[in-house]
Amino acid sequence: MVNIKHLTDANSIEIQKDPIHPDAYVISLPLDSEPSYIWHAYFLQELGASIDFWERKVFIIGKELKLVTTLNNIEGKLEWLENLVITANKRVEEYNKDARKRRTVEEITSLTEKTIRTALSRWLVKRVSA
Repeated sequence: MVNIKHLTDANSIEIQKDPIHPDAYVISLPLDSEPSYIWHAYFLQELGASIDFWERKVFIIGKELKLVTTLNNIEGKLEWLENLVITANKRVEEYNKDARKRRTVEEITSLTEKTIRTALSRWLVKRVSA
C-alpha cells in the first residue's frame, strides 16, 4: 500500500510555480513508500477515469505525487487526489488477493500432477518388468 504522508507542517511541503502554465502551481506530496508497477498502473487508470480531472495534472515521481493545479478549490483537489490513492490501494489489494488464489490453485495443480506422474511411473515400471 502507498499513502500520502500526512505531515503536520504545511511549510514542509514543496510548492513551486509551474514553469509552463503561469496560473498553475506544482505541489509535491511525499508518499510513504515507492509505488509498485501494479499500484502505478491502477493509479493511472483511476486518474484517467476520473470525471474531476480538469485544471489539474498528477505525476508520480519516485516517492512523490506532484499535483499541478490552479488555486481554485485546493482542498477539494487534495481530497480528490487522496481518494485516487485510496482507490488504487484497494485495487492492488484485490489484485494481490486474486494472485494468492491463483498461486494456491497452481500449487494444488502442481501437487496433483506430481501425484499422478508418480502413479504413472510406478505403473510403467510394473508393465516393463512384467
